[in-house]
Amino acid sequence: MKERNSNYDGKPTAYLDQNIIDLFVKVKGLPFASELREKYQVVYSDETLKEIKRTGDNGPQFLEILENLEAMHLRIFLTENFQITDQAILRRLNPYDAFEDYCKNIEPIYEAMEKATAQSLLKFYGGRAGSDFDEINGEQIDAFGGLMNYISERVDEVKDLVPGMDVAVSAYTKEMQNSFNEALAQSTAELRKHIEDELNHSGVQAYRNHMKVGPVQLNNIEPPKVIEKIWRIYKGLDGYRENVFSIEQFLGVSKNPIYNREMYLHEKVISVYNVLNVIGYYPDSKMKHGRRFTAAMSDAGHAAIASFSDFLFSRDAAFIHKTRAAYEYLNVKTQVIEVIVNNVDQ
Repeated sequence: MKERNSNYDGKPTAYLDQNIIDLFVKVKGLPFASELREKYQVVYSDETLKEIKRTGDNGPQFLEILENLEAMHLRIFLTENFQITDQAILRRLNPYDAFEDYCKNIEPIYEAMEKATAQSLLKFYGGRAGSDFDEINGEQIDAFGGLMNYISERVDEVKDLVPGMDVAVSAYTKEMQNSFNEALAQSTAELRKHIEDELNHSGVQAYRNHMKVGPVQLNNIEPPKVIEKIWRIYKGLDGYRENVFSIEQFLGVSKNPIYNREMYLHEKVISVYNVLNVIGYYPDSKMKHGRRFTAAMSDAGHAAIASFSDFLFSRDAAFIHKTRAAYEYLNVKTQVIEVIVNNVDQ
């Protein structure tokens, strides 16, 4: 990890899964917390802050833990054009200040857009029973339209500074809205070719049933080379064999056709992690429920940003198995440590 902060003293960096922070909130004075503070530089991310935000009034308890651990903020480095990179910034930022900044900079319209776009994936996991694709598409179109309007309103506030900018942005947002609507229509039409009952559709279950492979078979796979062993099972199955799929295509980490570049390592972690969830390698349970689905998406985010640290600590066995498998395949050097604390409720 490229360090950009002189306050960092060189101790091994330790990223904490949310369940570790939650443990310290529930059980005060654990010696393990003091050990972490003394031996490691604890780090947290925007994904951590996002999860804390979802706890509502309980948020300050988690921030207090991070402050007591003298945790530093870790985030992906963005260019001047707000493009993501393959580097991370580590900075000493008080968790309370970081949380305030995070909440201030996350506009409700962006949160609404993120939630709306996640509904298709939630449907794929068997959620949104009773909702058809048109209903979900309508929510996404409305959310995207709200985002476009938000952009236009911000431009209106400064349009006198750049003559003609408002007209150009208006044309651009209309074009983007039309493209978004068309993409949804095309993807829905393609889905309907293969789905009989879209009201009760579960893409994940249908996929596993078709492949006749799931947790029963996959959870018996032992390291090393977990991903490669999984691929040896799938590459000969219908849908992969005749299309001559590569392991990179199977994992969704081949060259990105949208950005015309190789995916960054932290992006690949998210893709591999989510594929393992879909196929059923130590999958997260009950993902058809919104809360569990959101938690699983955060887990993938934690695995990604933690790839910039030296150690990742967690109490979630399923998360650990998937993350270790993804890291091993991608040659991520982060060590994933399972924390077992006796006589403590999960």
